[in-house]
Amino acid sequence: MFIGHLPGAYLIFRAATPNLGKLAFAAAMVGAVAPDLDILWFYFVDDRGHHHHSYLTHRPIIWAGFLLCGAVLRLWLPRAGTALAFFGAGGLVHMMLDSITGQVAWLWPLSDATYPLVTVQATHSHWILSFLNHWTFKVEIAIVLLALIVWFISWRKSTKTG
Repeated sequence: MFIGHLPGAYLIFRAATPNLGKLAFAAAMVGAVAPDLDILWFYFVDDRGHHHHSYLTHRPIIWAGFLLCGAVLRLWLPRAGTALAFFGAGGLVHMMLDSITGQVAWLWPLSDATYPLVTVQATHSHWILSFLNHWTFKVEIAIVLLALIVWFISWRKSTKTG
């Protein structure tokens, strides 16, 4: 996904947890984009030596660990634990969305095997053009538009009642 992580996570968390508090929701949204911070390492340190999905930030076990630690932390620090758990959940949503066309090793460290649902063939001179012209990018645009519509309706309701 290029532009769909935040909108996709927004739709998932709004639908699955409609009464989620602001802190937990914000943590989930940050978690939904945090795995792609590895792009900075990819370009500025690794000199594009490895695909960024091979870094630890794209290992689902890391995000499941955040979620589990947050669930345990909730026993003593409910707000912090909830925020950490939803941060991890956001990262897992990112992994799910990346698994559509990307290579995510769900069984790592037991296996490095990846099985994207859809393979984007190199049909253009640059890989980005191949992605932008693939049918999955149209789905991604639809996700963005739907998230904007849901957000706008939610915003209108909150301005009328508040």
